[in-house]
Amino acid sequence: MSIWFQPVSASSGEAANRLRSISRWACVFSYAAGSLMVFGLIWLWTDAEALANYARGAVGLRDAVLAPSPRGYWTAFALAWVPAGLFVLAMLRLGRLFRAFGNGQVLVEENAAGLLSVGWLLAGFGVATPIVHALQSVALTIDNPQGQKHLAITLDPGIFAALAAAAALIAFGYVLREAIRLSDENQSFV
Repeated sequence: MSIWFQPVSASSGEAANRLRSISRWACVFSYAAGSLMVFGLIWLWTDAEALANYARGAVGLRDAVLAPSPRGYWTAFALAWVPAGLFVLAMLRLGRLFRAFGNGQVLVEENAAGLLSVGWLLAGFGVATPIVHALQSVALTIDNPQGQKHLAITLDPGIFAALAAAAALIAFGYVLREAIRLSDENQSFV
């Protein structure tokens, strides 16, 4: 049994309108964040200066000679899509969740599953990012002369924030699932 939000008074009608408005903006923000990730990734890998800054900063190739071969460039570019894809999928799923909220579907099992899905995708993003950066450091320097190849391992505070957010969403998803079960159980007694 699912609970759908149904306004019964003027104040609950206002609450439903606020829920729709907030959900609409959150949905737009989620889709925009996913789109910006794709746009940013393409821009990064087509701008030589931005790519050099990324390689020196996020990937950790501070003092390395950066003249990636086509093989190294395309390998590093392909690797970049792993965490980006996880983030985009999380934002698409989050947008769908907010769209359901805006349509009045609040305490339904699909929302708990959706919240868990977003949490696990963000956890995957947080775990994959430093691994991908390490692999990119190898790919970007793989054809450098002997002694100038690198393996850089970096940990960014943003990764820990993503993992913390993922843990909170996963926990909230399980809490929401139990709240729905309790609500269904209480409804069966009435």
